[in-house]
Amino acid sequence: MQNLKPQIRKAKCINRWYPAERSEHDFIDQPLSSAVISPHAGFSFSGHVSLLAVSRVKKNRVWLFGTSHFEPLTKGISVFYGDYHSSIGKTSFPQDLDETRFKILEKYLSDEGHRTEEHSIENVLYCINHFKEDVEAFCTLTRINNEKDFETISDDIAKLWNKDDSIIISTDWNHFVPVEEINELLTSVSDCLELGNIKELYHRCKKRELEACGIDGLYLANRILTKVNEKTQFNILQSTDSSLSNADGARYDSCVGYIAACN
Repeated sequence: MQNLKPQIRKAKCINRWYPAERSEHDFIDQPLSSAVISPHAGFSFSGHVSLLAVSRVKKNRVWLFGTSHFEPLTKGISVFYGDYHSSIGKTSFPQDLDETRFKILEKYLSDEGHRTEEHSIENVLYCINHFKEDVEAFCTLTRINNEKDFETISDDIAKLWNKDDSIIISTDWNHFVPVEEINELLTSVSDCLELGNIKELYHRCKKRELEACGIDGLYLANRILTKVNEKTQFNILQSTDSSLSNADGARYDSCVGYIAACN
């Protein structure tokens, strides 16, 4: 395919962000949704919530929108070209793109942003692999800063969209806020998601009224879903926070919010 050489990214977060082995879960795979929101914190904090979200999404061909925590992205998004591994499976870059469609995607293909320990992709991939060990996916990091880029990139991805495609939006909400504030903040976010007010939610985050690690991925997904005539309202499956879900049972003065939602 062109002159690009597909790469293989081995698991880097194993045994720290998530287990080496498959974890027990009691979710039935119900792949009915074209988009879900899944947290990407350490598995001991948010794994149950992420598994619940991922169990609802179609896994024929996935766009996985992670957050670039460690490196800037010069083009707004970076799509990994090759296999991306977790401890129990992998994603494979889709091979069914014709030359015209590959050309659309080619400008975003790079290893930029994927050289470091990027848990926003790998943690969610581990949850996907619980239900499908080898899945076709565009592993995509997002860091988009202006409306023009959102419009251009969403147009490009909409042209690549297949009817059985889906999007997994990797997020964490309201980082390290006081415990007594978390329920109000998560309720505010959930209300926006259920009403489909993604643009309002995005601008509230940018004004720092709310915080979300992954809000640009959600806003991009909203643009794409609109253009391909998919639902943009999200049903909340579960909402919790790290003060309740951490494995050691300790309570802290601040916490992170997690939401599982499907459209």
